[in-house]
Parts: sequence; C-alpha cells; structure tokens
Amino acid sequence: MPQPTALATADAVIEAAWRRPVDTLQTLRHEGRTTDPTLLTVLRIRQSLVFSDAEISSQQERLHHLTRPGHVPLLHELDAVTSAAAQLRTAHAEAHARVRALCAVIDAHPEHRLADQLTRDLDRSAAVQPRAEAARARTTTPVPASPASSVVDTEAVIPAGAPAAKPRAGRG
Repeated sequence: MPQPTALATADAVIEAAWRRPVDTLQTLRHEGRTTDPTLLTVLRIRQSLVFSDAEISSQQERLHHLTRPGHVPLLHELDAVTSAAAQLRTAHAEAHARVRALCAVIDAHPEHRLADQLTRDLDRSAAVQPRAEAARARTTTPVPASPASSVVDTEAVIPAGAPAAKPRAGRG
C-alpha cells in the first residue's frame, strides 16, 4: 500500500484541527470571513505543499521516463538519472519539512481551540454581515429606471420593409 503524499497528510491534519474540509477553509479565507492568523499561516504552508507535490510528481515522471522497462540508458542519460533522483529526494525532504512546520503550528495550540475559534469568528462575521449590508443599502442611492428606457420599440429601430439580416458565413 503506497504512503499518502505530503499534501494528503497535510490536508488530513488541517481537517482534523479545524473540523472542516480544506476547500471550505480556503473559501472562507478568500471571502475574508476569517482572519485567524494560524489558519492563514497553515493555508500558506499548504499552498507551498501544492507546489512541492507538483515538483515531486514531475521528478517522478522524469525518473520513470529515464528508467522505463526495456530502455537501456545511454552514458549521457546516467547523469540525468542521477540528477532527477537527487532532485526527487530534495523535493521529498522539502515537502516533509513543510508538513512538520504545519504540524508544529497546529500543535502550538490546545486541542480543539482552532475549530472553536473559527466557529466564533464565523458567528461574529455572520452577525456583522447583515448590519453591513443594511448600512450599504442606506448609503447607496438607487438610480431610478424610466419605464421608457427599459422597453425597446423594435418597430422604431427596424423600419418596415427593411431587408432581413443575412446569416454570416462560417469559417471553413
């Protein structure tokens, strides 16, 4: 059974700490509904893991291509195999270090404190949001729409007896 990737491990740790899926947490961050510095830090570390995961996949594909079954590497390809293997080891080490950093940030807080703090933040933002929308509604002045401008008189625009529009020829 293959080991989970560093990204999958990070996602599991984040979801356990905040008791929400990572996609939901990222949506909350993008909407500005949370300003928890711990969550923002963890999501930034996770984003760097996304890049590390892509680098690992790229180096694995390169190494598999160079060492595919039935292929005897040429002398100059041996350097490429060595280089790809070293870069793969480096990418794995960087990803592992990022996961450890992510775990250290989360472990610095008491258990369940992060999820409880996020819930309080979301409750607070939900209470503030209707008041902000009401204030915005009071301060903006609606532009009155005239009934004449909303309805277009097609007979006035296209005179009777005018030739019909020809269909455009397609490119071919």
